[in-house]
Amino acid sequence: MTTANEIIKIRKPQVRFSVIQPIADRFSPRHFSPDGFNEKDLNSIFEAARLAPSAYNYQPWFYYWIRNGSVTFKKILSCLPELNYWAKTDPVLIIACYLKAIDGNPNKFSIYDLGSSVMSLVLQAQQKNYYARQMGLFDKNKLTKLLNINKDHRPYVIIALGKIGDYSKIEEIYFKKDSQPHVKKTDIVKKI
Repeated sequence: MTTANEIIKIRKPQVRFSVIQPIADRFSPRHFSPDGFNEKDLNSIFEAARLAPSAYNYQPWFYYWIRNGSVTFKKILSCLPELNYWAKTDPVLIIACYLKAIDGNPNKFSIYDLGSSVMSLVLQAQQKNYYARQMGLFDKNKLTKLLNINKDHRPYVIIALGKIGDYSKIEEIYFKKDSQPHVKKTDIVKKI
């Protein structure tokens, strides 16, 4: 059976040019360990999210998080489609929300700014030896109602966060996906 270290080697992006280590090491596993998560690390991870750049410095984001094993965690799982049900092994789920309006005024950059904040969160987590996988496919209306989320906080992505799991215990369907090389396209820039 393939080990977590072998999965990391297979899934790590192949960098062509020098980048900072958290970017070079980043990938999104589908299997997490239920152990090894330290809640104190969340302070640093959310601080990175807080410090992200945003249009007009509005910081139009808000996060909710929950540990595995609670009724609330199960409610979040009930909002995920079957293809994301691998998240049931994850120790922590984070709901990343954007604020559609600031002081009553629409903010057309909210989702873009949330993405910046989430990337800061993911890179800080990676720096602390955690992995994250983002899920945009979930029932947002159901989630908002089940968790009684503030009406101004629009759930946009759920982030699974934790240490990489023991791949001898992963379901076959997810193992097949995670044991394939992670190829990134190379033609993303053109000088004009």
